Amino acid sequence: MSDETSVLPAVRWRFEDIEEGMSAPACRFTMDQGRYDAYNQLIHEINPLHFDKGFAQGLGFEDIVVAGVYTFSFIPLMIEALLEESAVIRSIDVTFRRPIYLNETIVQKAHVKKKIQSEKMNCVEFEVLVCDSLDRAATEALVVVEFQPSYE
Repeated sequence: MSDETSVLPAVRWRFEDIEEGMSAPACRFTMDQGRYDAYNQLIHEINPLHFDKGFAQGLGFEDIVVAGVYTFSFIPLMIEALLEESAVIRSIDVTFRRPIYLNETIVQKAHVKKKIQSEKMNCVEFEVLVCDSLDRAATEALVVVEFQPSYE
């Protein structure tokens, strides 16, 4: 990742302040070679689609395809940076629409789909859209976050 990861939200949202339809600031992340190589070494990546440009191009892709699980990891990073500490991610449903390539900068956008407040729980559903460098939808996710009660 480059300096663009500093684009994470600066203000943390509290449950009380969240309203349906609110949009979070967009976040940008660059799929840089060095960090991605380190990730592939860490997990012992064996699929050449994720580290061999010639192999990827032979399959019809433009470049090395960044592993979906790697690009996915930026979704909880964004949501956790956005929310107060009492928030806990309960589930993430993700759909991959198109590949993200090495050295590409992705943009993540999130908005509040639903806010649920009851005696039993306080939850927020976020719809997250990840776009590639050409602003095409690459990944979509529904993130459910539960806010734990604060005991002051």
